[in-house]
Amino acid sequence: MNKTNSKRNKTIGLAILAAISLSSLGASAEPVKYRGIFINDEDWGLRPWAVKHFGKKQQIGAQVYEKIFSLMKDDGLNLLWPAMHEGGYEFVSRPENMELAAKWGIRIGTSHCEPMLRNNCYLSKEEKKKWSWLSNKDFIRDYWQWSVDRYAKNDVLWTIGMRGVHDGGMRDGKTMAEKIAVLEDVFKTQCDMLEAAGIGEAPKLFIPYKEVLPIFNSGLKVPKGTTIMWVNDNFGYVRRLGGPQCEGYGGGIYWHISYHGSPHGYIHVCTTPPAFMWYELVAKCSQNGVRDVWMINAGDVFQAEILLFALGKFAEDPDKWAQSDDPQGEVLRDWVKEKLAVSSEQLAVRIVAHLNEYYNLGFIRKPEHMCIQWSSKLPSAVKEDLLARYKAFLEEDAAIEESLDANLRDKYFEKVGFQARFLGWSGVIHLEGKDKAFARSVIDPLYDRWNKLDGGKLAGFWCDTIEENGGKRQPTYFNRWSSQMQWAWNEPDPDTKDRGVARRDYPATAYSGEAEPKWLTPVAVNGVKGASEWKRIPGLGTSGEAFALLPVKPAACEGAELNYELGTRNYELNDGKPSYLVIQFLPDFALWPGLGLGVEVRFDDGEKIYVKVPKSDSNIGEHDKIRNQAVQDNFIRVNVEIPEGAKTLTIISKDAGVVIDRVGVREK
Repeated sequence: MNKTNSKRNKTIGLAILAAISLSSLGASAEPVKYRGIFINDEDWGLRPWAVKHFGKKQQIGAQVYEKIFSLMKDDGLNLLWPAMHEGGYEFVSRPENMELAAKWGIRIGTSHCEPMLRNNCYLSKEEKKKWSWLSNKDFIRDYWQWSVDRYAKNDVLWTIGMRGVHDGGMRDGKTMAEKIAVLEDVFKTQCDMLEAAGIGEAPKLFIPYKEVLPIFNSGLKVPKGTTIMWVNDNFGYVRRLGGPQCEGYGGGIYWHISYHGSPHGYIHVCTTPPAFMWYELVAKCSQNGVRDVWMINAGDVFQAEILLFALGKFAEDPDKWAQSDDPQGEVLRDWVKEKLAVSSEQLAVRIVAHLNEYYNLGFIRKPEHMCIQWSSKLPSAVKEDLLARYKAFLEEDAAIEESLDANLRDKYFEKVGFQARFLGWSGVIHLEGKDKAFARSVIDPLYDRWNKLDGGKLAGFWCDTIEENGGKRQPTYFNRWSSQMQWAWNEPDPDTKDRGVARRDYPATAYSGEAEPKWLTPVAVNGVKGASEWKRIPGLGTSGEAFALLPVKPAACEGAELNYELGTRNYELNDGKPSYLVIQFLPDFALWPGLGLGVEVRFDDGEKIYVKVPKSDSNIGEHDKIRNQAVQDNFIRVNVEIPEGAKTLTIISKDAGVVIDRVGVREK
């Protein structure tokens, strides 16, 4: 293990051992009311596994949902948006599913594109052509009435609004005013239907996802009594949290730890750090009143067990967790002791440190986002350090498993080792330019061992990413689309029409191949008494120790300082080029339209300079090239010219929601 990695893990381990018991803080437990998961993009893992074990006709049926409900109850979760892709069946079409949910105490709802408990994926081809509110209102209203008639007496959450077929945009309305008029008419019809059924007060959710958020931002009026569920950008960065327009509504959040879509999905392994989940959901959402519904897009579910455990813990008492100095370390320690049943304190600390490294490496680059575009642009020093870390990480994973009692080794491999080794080998394969034969030699044993676990009961869950072709759907039942790995042998020729998984029009990284800045450490961190402070959060950011401005509230966000020494050198023109301060932010959004997202910078005793986080307006679309770089890198950088002779730097908080990952100096 290299010295940097060893020092990092030692520091994390000591922090965990020194953690304060949260029960001593005295905060009253006020849980998030509805805490749930969305089974989504289930074509790659959950459905193939279910078909293998329960048959194509049954597939993701009662046997599978019973396992999912059991996991949810163990984690304190109580709301499900069921699997909804074509190839299966509509959840509500089988009454036994609803009965099973009631038995387990799990409430059922449906996603942003399944209003009124209906999934239009299962309409016929001709019926899908009729999915226009302006042209076929009676047809759509009757379609929704089917579920109201059957489930009005069930304890369900009703999603209102309307999008297109499946995950497509709404067809009606050319201008923004027309789109608003259509949606407000849809709202009225849906609420009238619920009122007529005697359930006008039933929980209603409105999810302004994708193209719907700009419509909401333009003045859409949502029925009172509705919970507005805010959305992220599919990569964890919450687009909007509220504002004056939203007073009097309930608050929820729809948040991804798995995603299929542009610029590239991440649905194979689960690498979202618990610290990132904590920041976006606990520090940001819960502290701004978003406490009615937390819904996580969990993909195939079982690859995300650690994150679902963390979700349950955080949602159980967000006020308590908001006070934590190391939420990631603490929740991972809870998981290791409760789920892995590791009794040795020393071994628990070691596994938690290993998991911290897993999440940091996965945040630096998700395996699914690794590609030639990224690896070829890494500065040599960064590449060498990452490669050393991947190799040390693989060695540590094997060593940890070897140190466990024999009866725990398979369980460790199931819960940690498979995904850890997939991440580590993915890094080695990409950074060393290994070929397909090498990948087969190290990845195939992972699949083989997995498929033999527990007598083969888990076989078939992981799809074969190595054979996934470059963008064209395989002619198989499961349609494993190009949303997994960008192995070099699967990357398409840029001169062909098959753009495949490596979207050439969306650069995969902001790295340019040039040397990285000289990263600085603050000499002082000064908060504002009774108001804001910069707090270093272990596990947050690509640095694994980013500074978050807390609390994340507009009324208490100004004046906290980070102070740096620039050194004894004069930052003069170098070969005619000035030196630059580089501020590396998390690519977050302003809390709501009308607010900014940025900091003030002052060199020595000079004037303050406002520095905005780029692309932080919530209306920025999915196809913005800079954001598409940023969500794969998990950082966005701003350069500020350093005045000649400057010796000190002060970064002063200005806007709520800023996270500073690193601060450095580029001397050329």
